[in-house]
Amino acid sequence: ADIEAQDVPGGFVTVFDVALQNATGNPVSGATVTVKNGTLGTVNLLETGTATGDYRATVNSFPSGDFQLDVIRGTDKVEGVVVGGLAAHKITAPAKNATVPANQQLTVSWDRPTEAAGADLETRDYSASGLPDTGSHIIPANQNPARTDQRIRVWRYNQVAMAGGLAGSRLKLEVRNTVEPVVVQ
Repeated sequence: ADIEAQDVPGGFVTVFDVALQNATGNPVSGATVTVKNGTLGTVNLLETGTATGDYRATVNSFPSGDFQLDVIRGTDKVEGVVVGGLAAHKITAPAKNATVPANQQLTVSWDRPTEAAGADLETRDYSASGLPDTGSHIIPANQNPARTDQRIRVWRYNQVAMAGGLAGSRLKLEVRNTVEPVVVQ
């Protein structure tokens, strides 16, 4: 299950996605899937199509606080799965419209109001996942080619295993922030 706050002009859009399967890998349809948050209240996720087992909802904000997932289908239940909330971060370097040297290491920095379990970083030419949330990462010189439309994205996340779910089930909360364009020359 994923909760992703995506930066958009004017703020954030938070997308809630849950894919349900049984032990044989078949979709689980007809469940009641909710996410609770102290600021938002209860968000009801709706199945995206007939018998898909995929449930989704979207809200036009990113609230503070923890998120609790509950899934109920008849007597099958996974309830009270809580992932700790994150404060949104900001990429502090490089800045929007900055010009940086090509084919040299590029340090990307972000503020982190609270430390997250991990971070991911992506440009149009490079990606790194499972990074420690230290507030910076160095892009290697050979992954920083010249281009006038570079985009830098940093995701910070927390996640928990889902007790009562299938092996490998988890609830992940992530916040994305973007800086673009960056001119690399």
